[in-house]
Amino acid sequence: MNLKRYVVLPMMAAALFSCAQHESDDTAKIMTVNVGSELVDCVGVGPMKCMVVDGNYFYDQIDGFEFESGSEYTLKIKRTQRFTPENAPADASLYRYELIEVLEKR
Repeated sequence: MNLKRYVVLPMMAAALFSCAQHESDDTAKIMTVNVGSELVDCVGVGPMKCMVVDGNYFYDQIDGFEFESGSEYTLKIKRTQRFTPENAPADASLYRYELIEVLEKR
């Protein structure tokens, strides 16, 4: 019994912790993106305004980024997976985006 308490349980906890750490590292991605100078009309759940990121409509927000109309940006961002495709709400993005650095504003 004591062997289980002092050897097996800590080993199991360490294994679970290392798996959790590895899983979260796999879901984060550092990206460099270009943001267009104007918001455009787009339709998500309803009509809305979207940024144009790398030539595509971008329906999400980038935490920490303040868009100013008339300026184009190159940003370094972190994309983290919030949900798995199986448990994602129908009206939510799988990802969360966070500003790391504004590389260029023109």
